[in-house]
Amino acid sequence: MTRPTIAFFDYPDVFEDFYPHYGVDQDAFATRWAGTGNHAFARALQDEVGDVVWYGMSLAPELREARHEVTGCRVRMVRSSAAHRALWRSFYLSKAAWRLRPAYPAYAVAASYLAPLSRELARALRRDRPDVIFSQDYASGRYDVLVALGRALGTPVVAYHSGSFPDGYVGRAAKRWTLRAADRLLASSPAERDMLVDRFGVDRARVSVVLTPIDTQTYRPRDRAACARAHGLDPARRAVVFAGRLDDPVKRVSAIVRAFAEIAARHPDVDLVLAGSGPDGEAIAALADELAPGRVRRLGWVEGGEPLADLLGAAECVVLASRSEGFPTVVGEALACGTPVVATRVGAVPELVVDGVTGRLVEPGDDRALAEALDAVLRDPGGVDAMRPQARRLAEERVAHAAVGRRLRELVPVRAR
Repeated sequence: MTRPTIAFFDYPDVFEDFYPHYGVDQDAFATRWAGTGNHAFARALQDEVGDVVWYGMSLAPELREARHEVTGCRVRMVRSSAAHRALWRSFYLSKAAWRLRPAYPAYAVAASYLAPLSRELARALRRDRPDVIFSQDYASGRYDVLVALGRALGTPVVAYHSGSFPDGYVGRAAKRWTLRAADRLLASSPAERDMLVDRFGVDRARVSVVLTPIDTQTYRPRDRAACARAHGLDPARRAVVFAGRLDDPVKRVSAIVRAFAEIAARHPDVDLVLAGSGPDGEAIAALADELAPGRVRRLGWVEGGEPLADLLGAAECVVLASRSEGFPTVVGEALACGTPVVATRVGAVPELVVDGVTGRLVEPGDDRALAEALDAVLRDPGGVDAMRPQARRLAEERVAHAAVGRRLRELVPVRAR
């Protein structure tokens, strides 16, 4: 029996807008790098649903097609439209580019629609005749273009939520049509599903809650002392770990530092470990030095896979204080490692963090409750040990590749041949 073909699209307008910032070139992207939730979805689709072709848009493709070693899918690099390339170069590379910065919102909208309006992409889709188009998020102009292309080709369109918010949707007027036109939308939480139904009039029967798949073979319970040594941490000390982008307005890492500083004296055997990079890194480092000198370790960015699994495995608990989230994959990764999570009740976090069972939940912005929750966890090592197997069990049930793959097989429609 012939497997269906799945045309897969990620969120960035073009490769150059995102992946080079992580030190990833086109060859690595197409063959081995697997550092995003997109790769987890691509792998689950490839394993359980059909043959995935990941179309990567680029200003200047350096290869045409490759087989990705981790996901098993094919990756094709396709040139963005001539109009998009001209706009991109004028905005970023021209001598007068600095004058255009105030116009970035208008540029972002135009670029999001123009990039996929490419002859190369249209020819590739007509030639390949995919059985379903699968898009990361429904917030971009690209999503709207893919809906139109799907209708022209008679191909179902599926999109999954990956953290966007309605006020930031590109082409919000168009979303009134394109969101309702999707054959299936995969929301990251019941709240996101209800928003699509109530605010945009999407048929509830077309929206399902699906969480990002986690590689539960890589992210698994490990020897904690060995994990600590892998990152230069003292195995005799306990670690509260934050892993993510140092973007304080959203992630509120400064609130984590303050909460830890408030309780640090009561737990002299515990350090706060910050793993990440971002625009607020220096300010957060200065705050840590001021409030908890000698008690906050800064590791910089920790690559996903084995390095991150070691860090999460070394943790007494993982902590997030985000103001808003979709589904932060680090929650699923931590629980898969058997590590409890202390987090704010945002997005899909409560889908996996069950208060008192796999971690602790606090309301976003309640910094007093955050400090109390951390204190309660650190005062009860036996309770943490009791949470560890329950955290692993829930991760296997809800976010393991096979579990999510089975769910996708049930939900993803394919074109009748």
